[in-house]
Amino acid sequence: MAPVTALLMAAGQSSRFGSNKLLATLDGQPLIQRSLSALKSVLGRQVLVVLGHDADKLIPLLGDTPYLVAPDHEQGLGHSIAAGVSAVAGDTQAIMVALADQVAVNENDYCALVDRYLTDGQPVCARYDGHLGVPAIFPRCLYSRLMMTNGDRGARMWLSALPRLHKLDMPNAALDIDTPADLRRLAQPSPEPHTLLARVRQRSKLWR
Repeated sequence: MAPVTALLMAAGQSSRFGSNKLLATLDGQPLIQRSLSALKSVLGRQVLVVLGHDADKLIPLLGDTPYLVAPDHEQGLGHSIAAGVSAVAGDTQAIMVALADQVAVNENDYCALVDRYLTDGQPVCARYDGHLGVPAIFPRCLYSRLMMTNGDRGARMWLSALPRLHKLDMPNAALDIDTPADLRRLAQPSPEPHTLLARVRQRSKLWR
């Protein structure tokens, strides 16, 4: 049984973007592939992509990554999460929920979540802009609660009430792509980091 399996949520309708944002490109790469690459670099084949809207257009971009088309995806993110949890619950000790439009979240961010979870097996989530949210890792004892999640806010509504929840500061999670302006802002070049924090983030991982 795998220690952690990720659900990459890619079922939304992109209503504010004007077209399917996950098909838009950044540095020549579709957003769905960018998000998937970051996750797979950490968890390998332990990633399931949860699709819905425009699934037929996204499937060819997934390569050999397994996927699920959530039957009730039109009813909101929570229903898509529940479908994904149902599909992998018997094969993994913990589930990471990640959003395909959080394309600034990188390998180091995902590694930090897994590192923290493996220290004691307690739930862990990202903290950004004063809020708690995904990406987040939920142990088996929370699967039933995940499967009862509904609406577009997913698990965010009850994260803060979890006992022994670890919170990791993750500024990269603050930017999700909702509009073309969000994508243009992310595409603007930024200076290469040379801070001590940037060097520390390259540390070896507990689980590698």
